[in-house]
Amino acid sequence: MGALEPMIRGKLATHPHAQAFAAEVLHVHKRYATEIVQGFSLCPFTRDVEVAFGKFCVMLDREPDHEATRAAILEAKSPVLHVVFPLALPAPNLFERFASNLVASLRGELDSPPVMAAFHPELVGDRDNAHRMIGLLRRAPDPFVQFIPAGNHEGGTVFASSVEEAEEASQDRAEWTFKRLRGGKLDELLAISADIRAERDRRYAAFAADWG
Repeated sequence: MGALEPMIRGKLATHPHAQAFAAEVLHVHKRYATEIVQGFSLCPFTRDVEVAFGKFCVMLDREPDHEATRAAILEAKSPVLHVVFPLALPAPNLFERFASNLVASLRGELDSPPVMAAFHPELVGDRDNAHRMIGLLRRAPDPFVQFIPAGNHEGGTVFASSVEEAEEASQDRAEWTFKRLRGGKLDELLAISADIRAERDRRYAAFAADWG
């Protein structure tokens, strides 16, 4: 199987540097999936990171565009899909609302309704309890929306849980993850997350002038 090739969509998808930039986005998110999700056993389904990504779609819009994103999801025709917004940083609550509206608009359009989870570098979270810790664990390098088949979310905490439908089903694993990560392990995870974010900023900086 060949290396994962990002799907590039959005208003700036035809930019001369779009492909090179998308490769940097994929590199950074592979680090997050490998060192955070896989490295700390946050999802039982993430064994091969590239397989776990399914289709990896980079939306080159300065703000999340509902219709463009919806069209990209339908075009991808993949039961597992990660849609990343590296040029946009809406407030976390606005991005979660965008993701919820997006999945609602797909009902009836797909053979099997997917489970959705929203990730954002500034998600609200803390160490107080299992539910609140999920916000810390979903602080990805860029805002992204994950779609996975219904059923795959069971038992997952990060890559394999949804905002609403899967929360109850994933509580046991969430509690287990909370107990396992409290203290030093969580500090280690957050330090790696900060390093990934710093690498993200360095890699993207080379393209900053391209987007205006």
